Amino acid sequence: MSIQNVISVSRIRCSSLDDMQRVKDKVLSLTDDGWSAIDIRIPAKLSINNKVEGGVTIYSHQLTFRTCENIEVRGHWAYRIVLADGTRLLLGSYDRPYPVTVSSRTLPDNLSDSQLYEVTVTLTTREDLPQIA
Repeated sequence: MSIQNVISVSRIRCSSLDDMQRVKDKVLSLTDDGWSAIDIRIPAKLSINNKVEGGVTIYSHQLTFRTCENIEVRGHWAYRIVLADGTRLLLGSYDRPYPVTVSSRTLPDNLSDSQLYEVTVTLTTREDLPQIA
């Protein structure tokens, strides 16, 4: 079994994904141009849940990471997630539904507590996260 920790996160505007091509089922081909790396505290957390509603499987994805950057949350962003084993996943696409990004900052009352921004990205779709070739 390979290690499945999230070790890297980068993002790009969803509108920049117009060149993505499906190589095979659940595998996409994307250019490396235009992605902005986010300096995260490793590891980040990725949760993938699924359920069946009306005979249709619905996937709920949630990416949570901590960063010292106050990242822009407005607009439609897609995220490239890299796992410790080298697997690259795409959270988001050129089309709707788009991921929702929420950033929160806590100014703790204890000096030893984290002062990093916590960013949570959620996406609910009919498909699981595709792998990037």
